[in-house]
Amino acid sequence: MPLGTFLLPVLCFLGAVIPRGLQYVTFSRNTTKFLHLSMDLESGTIYLGATNFLFQLTSDLLMKNVVQTGPVLDSKDCLPPVSKLECPQAHHTDNHNKLLLVNAVQKELIVCGSVHQGICEKRSLTSIDHVLFRPESPGDTQYVAANDPNITTVGLIAYSKDEVPLLFVGRGYTSRGVGGGIPPITTRNLRAHGGDVQATDSHSIFSYEETAKLAVGRLSEYNHHFIKSFTYRSSVYFLFYRRDLKSQSREYKTYISRICLDDSHYYSYVELPLLCQSKANTYSLLQAAYVTRPGKDLAQGQLDTEGEVLFAAFSAWQASSGKLSEESALCVYAMEEVDRLTNWTRDVCYMRDGKSEEGDTLYAYPCGSDHTPSPMASRVPLEAAPLLEKTEARLTAVAVNVEDGHTIAFLGDSRGRLHKVYLGAMGDARIYASLAIQLNSMVSGDLLFDQLQEHLFVMTQSMVRAIKSLPQKT
Repeated sequence: MPLGTFLLPVLCFLGAVIPRGLQYVTFSRNTTKFLHLSMDLESGTIYLGATNFLFQLTSDLLMKNVVQTGPVLDSKDCLPPVSKLECPQAHHTDNHNKLLLVNAVQKELIVCGSVHQGICEKRSLTSIDHVLFRPESPGDTQYVAANDPNITTVGLIAYSKDEVPLLFVGRGYTSRGVGGGIPPITTRNLRAHGGDVQATDSHSIFSYEETAKLAVGRLSEYNHHFIKSFTYRSSVYFLFYRRDLKSQSREYKTYISRICLDDSHYYSYVELPLLCQSKANTYSLLQAAYVTRPGKDLAQGQLDTEGEVLFAAFSAWQASSGKLSEESALCVYAMEEVDRLTNWTRDVCYMRDGKSEEGDTLYAYPCGSDHTPSPMASRVPLEAAPLLEKTEARLTAVAVNVEDGHTIAFLGDSRGRLHKVYLGAMGDARIYASLAIQLNSMVSGDLLFDQLQEHLFVMTQSMVRAIKSLPQKT
């Protein structure tokens, strides 16, 4: 395709005056802070999790429903149900949305907040004011999200080989409340067990008691800052960064971890460091990620892959100030390479002195067993050189689609702008369009395409905007 044809949509994307028919559709609220964005691809319904509110929007960003979720009477030192009589220190506390996940099969929305020790609830996809399940007196293993607005929580819904719905959760360490005893990664039930019914006194829904958890040493030493979770083939992956407390520098490192989907003991858990490094800079803190199949040019070019690719936005760390730098970069990793190095780590851990303890261990137990070591971690990182480096605004969001075989990345930044980037076959990258979504308001990592990938939904702290992601057909 001629370059001029490829750059044609730039005219619409950058135009100072947008024709009335091409106005960007927006939804905004200045009285709350938007935190999470999710979509039911089948209906096109948008769900928006905010501080003290949940919103249900049409695909045109018209509001269908709104539910107030806070402030509520709460204290991090008390277990729900919370009352002034039993918890005199309780006060009205903002409820920050921590997880917002669509379970399309069961027609339910999983909503987790920061109050009441991070409990979750199920709401109807068709009408969010209809609560399907909420534990009123939760058991110790039913607390899910971090009870601190500044501590991250990520999650996804997946189905086991027996079609059992499961909730995989990664959450950072919190010292107050029950959070100090909850493992960083857990698998939780979404279906009532046996004779247990989906009633308010059910102790199996959202619990990890009969599923799995990541067994580590002192939880405070595994203070993960989670960025994303996703599934690929038959495994679940978590992306996070944390301080390397065993190194002299105690520097931050980014990791990707993998667990077999049906591993009920986490015997298969493996961590792999990810390194994004140019000749001049090391970008050690992951900020956003997106997994998809790239365009033919990039797949057959530098990446040489036939599978999906992890597109990752990193930021540099300023050790002198103890803060994130505005310098950032985009690195890409073929999932085939992620799995290859993860498998190598697993196999090395299975071996002693270069020999397998049991001749068939490597092949008979790809997801581990009670006699194999776990959890496992590699000291050898998977390295990548940046396709793109930016110095003026930190990258905070990434989404990728394909236009006529070309790989196009949409990158949000800390100053409220969205950049459209062409990723070339040889690892070259070129920003060819930029759009101000909401200046000086960070673009959220929740960038969502609609089912046909014709529109991209972009969120800041107080605005959601739908933009055309593909050029208009003429």
